[in-house]
Amino acid sequence: MRNGSVVFDNVVHVHNLRDDNVIEPEGRVTQNFFYRMLREQKGRAVSYDEFASAWSAQTVGEILFRPGSQIDYAMVQTVPMFDMYKDGLDAVERQHELAQLYPERVIFCGGTDPVLRGVNTAIRDVDHQIQDLGAKSIKFYTGHTRGRSWRMDDRHLAYPIFERMLENGVDIAQVHKGNPLGPEPLTGLQAHDVGEAALDFPRMRFIIHHLGVPYEDETITIAARYPNIYLSMSTWINFIKIAPRLTAERLGKALFWVGSDRILWGSEAPLGPDPQQLLEACWDFQIPDDMRAGYGYPEITEQDRVKMFGGNMLKLLDLPALAQPDSVSVDVAV
Repeated sequence: MRNGSVVFDNVVHVHNLRDDNVIEPEGRVTQNFFYRMLREQKGRAVSYDEFASAWSAQTVGEILFRPGSQIDYAMVQTVPMFDMYKDGLDAVERQHELAQLYPERVIFCGGTDPVLRGVNTAIRDVDHQIQDLGAKSIKFYTGHTRGRSWRMDDRHLAYPIFERMLENGVDIAQVHKGNPLGPEPLTGLQAHDVGEAALDFPRMRFIIHHLGVPYEDETITIAARYPNIYLSMSTWINFIKIAPRLTAERLGKALFWVGSDRILWGSEAPLGPDPQQLLEACWDFQIPDDMRAGYGYPEITEQDRVKMFGGNMLKLLDLPALAQPDSVSVDVAV
């Protein structure tokens, strides 16, 4: 907890970045991008061998919940990029292992793809992940290589999956938008399709990741019009110390148009900055006076922080606001 408020990390992963998991040549572009991004955020002393490894659930858990960490809960998210990594990058089983290690603190988010897996298989994935593994959300990637992109408002590909999610009692769909990682076309990463899906499925809540960067203005105006669309700070917030004014502009726009009720903090651990240090930097961050005066961006209040850094995720998952997670000790894999 920070300042007496629950902290919930919206997105963490247990990555498999081993070279033998990379699909050539598409995945190599993604692998190189990840490594360059990591060096920009953590320093250029990070070796490639250190980066190109299969992280263990124990190690990720220790990074998140080590002594002194103020992070109470986290959602571990599957990544279904089966066109770039053989296991999708963050395989279902590896993510679920972290939730099993910390059952009181980690929420499991499954993932599938109606094109790369096929609609019928994707529906079976949803059934298995929710019914057998306890998934509380499903993650999607719509932008794919070699003409395999799809849309969230596709009535034949996406809607049967959303319907099956609702039948299983899960109403949170998360989608990667913007933040191109490899050779996938940028058009597949625009967020326009989420709006119509949100309109057709009012019972669903849709979380757009990465603010759709470089389409942040479009993404924000879409979220502003649909009350069941949320925005995750994932990835772009990690540059808060490197590019503070750019971060202030993005966060200021999101707060002005969407409001703190539908913004979620996520660290993308273990890649990127140390999650506790990132939390401290983000929590203490304020929109500069000249930007508030010149653009009308709101001042970030303590109430805003309580919502964005934990309260909104607790509400989405219907978890008690004053829950106190049990301390769990897990040996770190060496």
